[in-house]
This record gives sequence, structure tokens and C-alpha cells, in this order.
Amino acid sequence: MASERKSGGPRSCFNRTGAPKAAFATKKLAERAIPRTSKGLAPYPCPLHGWHLGHR
Repeated sequence: MASERKSGGPRSCFNRTGAPKAAFATKKLAERAIPRTSKGLAPYPCPLHGWHLGHR
């Protein structure tokens, strides 16, 4: 399931460096991993790994 994005293609499971993004089993676990100081970071579903964090 690809979420609506302002620009670019579908969401990825990898960072820009090619390293795999952190994966979370539930949306709640992903939300708890977001630092208080971050701006615009939100969980998004991944059909392979559960949930990842990414900017809106």
C-alpha cells in the first residue's frame, strides 16, 4: 500500500545510503520510536516488514 506523497515514487525499505530502515511490528511501536524533537516523522505501512518511519 503506497501512501500519498508530495513528490517522488513509492516508499522504500532502505535509506539513501542503502542501509535497511528500522522496521516495527506495529504502528504503536513505530510511533513510540519517534523522538520528541522530530518534525514530520510518521510511521507508514510496509507489506514486507510491518511499519517504517519516514518524513511526510
